[in-house]
Amino acid sequence: MKQYIQLTNEEIKRSFKLYVIAVLVMAVIELASIVAQVMYHERKVENFMELNRVSVAEALKQIDTLGYSEASSFFSYMTLIGMAIVVIYAIQIWYRDWLGETKYIYRLLMLPGNRASIFFSKLTTVFLIIVSFIGIQWCVLQSGFYLFDWLIQPEYQNRSDLSPVRNVMNDFYTMNLIDLGIILAISLFIVSFIFLLVLIERSFRKGKAIVRIGLEIFVPVALTIGILAFLDETRYLLEKETMFLLIGLSLCYFVYMIWKSLRLLQRKITV
Repeated sequence: MKQYIQLTNEEIKRSFKLYVIAVLVMAVIELASIVAQVMYHERKVENFMELNRVSVAEALKQIDTLGYSEASSFFSYMTLIGMAIVVIYAIQIWYRDWLGETKYIYRLLMLPGNRASIFFSKLTTVFLIIVSFIGIQWCVLQSGFYLFDWLIQPEYQNRSDLSPVRNVMNDFYTMNLIDLGIILAISLFIVSFIFLLVLIERSFRKGKAIVRIGLEIFVPVALTIGILAFLDETRYLLEKETMFLLIGLSLCYFVYMIWKSLRLLQRKITV
């Protein structure tokens, strides 16, 4: 446990600066996009009034008022970019140890004790980054709402759209504990799958690694599609029972991914 905590702390320190820079850049872009949307909308209304010589109320009937969900539409794109960054980091957290000048991976592999601490320290680091990213995005989303409310003129604002999360990645930012748990579980599943593929690639020669990676991707997808097609055709299970079956299969495959990854790290990857 002590080794696991030390390795996790080391992984966090190695990633902290880059993570802070990425988060700050994304937050600035998101808040700047709200300012830009408000300014663009106001200029659009003013230009319409000037060209058509109408009042603000008549102009807004044609152009419509601006709601927060529309002003913060760029948040969705930044969230997707954030997800892509997490996926890249989940790959990079392993390869940087092999590709760096110091070959840090060899120092890790020569540490006394179980190598499982290496795997779980990296998994924990990525998981903590995901949790903090969701939390920070939530704070930025809330801050953006107050910024929007402060910037926009009352008559230009869509009063029916006052919620900070309405129609803006609504499912992603409900902060309902069940929804949040599902999001984190899916994230952990995807990261574990990426770890497995990386360790397979590091454990075998190129040709054999490609075949094994292909099997790890094809077999679960084919089985899932086959099971769903069979259940849909036969109506053997109710919709809720099918959902529980899929959750059970996902848990089984998650356990398999962890077991296989640890086995590869212990037996196939050598100094």
